[in-house]
Amino acid sequence: MTLRSNRTGWRPAALLAAGCLLLFPAPALAGSYWQGFKKFWLDFLGQTDGVVLTAIIVGIVSLIIITRGKWVK
Repeated sequence: MTLRSNRTGWRPAALLAAGCLLLFPAPALAGSYWQGFKKFWLDFLGQTDGVVLTAIIVGIVSLIIITRGKWVK
């Protein structure tokens, strides 16, 4: 008989709460700092380097997700 861990990973409510913080920032961040932050990253992602870096990051995350079960047994 094997014992199983109680760890269930991310729960949907926790993921939803984290997403809400990104979509609806606190009023303190809604000022000029937040506008500058968004402008910087949108300009960066609009350049070729930003697109390539984004594609590399998405690829790495995809590989980690796909192969996650290979080493966790």
